[in-house]
Amino acid sequence: MDQLRMIEYQPRYWRVVYPAVVLEHEALFQQGKALHTSAPQEAERIYRRIMAACGELHLDAVSHLGMLLNNRTPGLGLTYLMQAFMQARLLFPKAFEEGRDVLLYESTGNGFVLTAYYAMGVELQKAKRWAEALALFEFLVLINPKDNHGAGRWIAGLKERLATMGGNPDPAAISLVRP
Repeated sequence: MDQLRMIEYQPRYWRVVYPAVVLEHEALFQQGKALHTSAPQEAERIYRRIMAACGELHLDAVSHLGMLLNNRTPGLGLTYLMQAFMQARLLFPKAFEEGRDVLLYESTGNGFVLTAYYAMGVELQKAKRWAEALALFEFLVLINPKDNHGAGRWIAGLKERLATMGGNPDPAAISLVRP
């Protein structure tokens, strides 16, 4: 298997299955993540090394490289964040039913997908694309009710911001969440 896929391992419970090459680089990714703030150049080198081996299949390495580059220079990592988000977005099969099914953070591998969505929501807020950010954060809380990333903390403020702007959430924003 050389692609990511999502499977239903129990009724209503889904998880992402990764190729062996991604799993083989998980310990290295954890090293990079530990160095993300204290030694960003070393973390960047590690993320790039993982991506050289895995391509964009290691969604967390791609997302974290994007976040790291954006911390250095705003906008510099946006391409990587978008790459990870689009890969994550395409993983949801038609059988996954929002409001019924869940993608829990603690289930092996799901954190990669949830991180890609959360990071994109944060970037959409920075770009003042409030409706799209709201749609992403609401989707995250819906599919991961434990809200491990804290997406729920942004929802009320985004709804208030949209209301003061005199509009309702843009229906087109919701199409951003899933293909």
